[in-house]
Amino acid sequence: ETMLDVQQRVVSLMQQLRKPYQNQSVALVSHADVIKAAVCKVLGLPLGDCFRFDIDPASITTVVSGDWGSKLIRLNEAA
Repeated sequence: ETMLDVQQRVVSLMQQLRKPYQNQSVALVSHADVIKAAVCKVLGLPLGDCFRFDIDPASITTVVSGDWGSKLIRLNEAA
């Protein structure tokens, strides 16, 4: 699976979960590369930029999504 495939898969899942869980918190647990791919999409960065930041094991990255889009609230915060 390419990083582009990973990004498309995780972004699709995030979009599918947005409406049924509107105004609720949803926890997604994943590996670092999947989180990096999602963060690049949220920030509008080229996918190749995902190697410019780290995601540590057991860290917390928070994204808020709505009809207006998505925004990154925290990145790689120690759990």
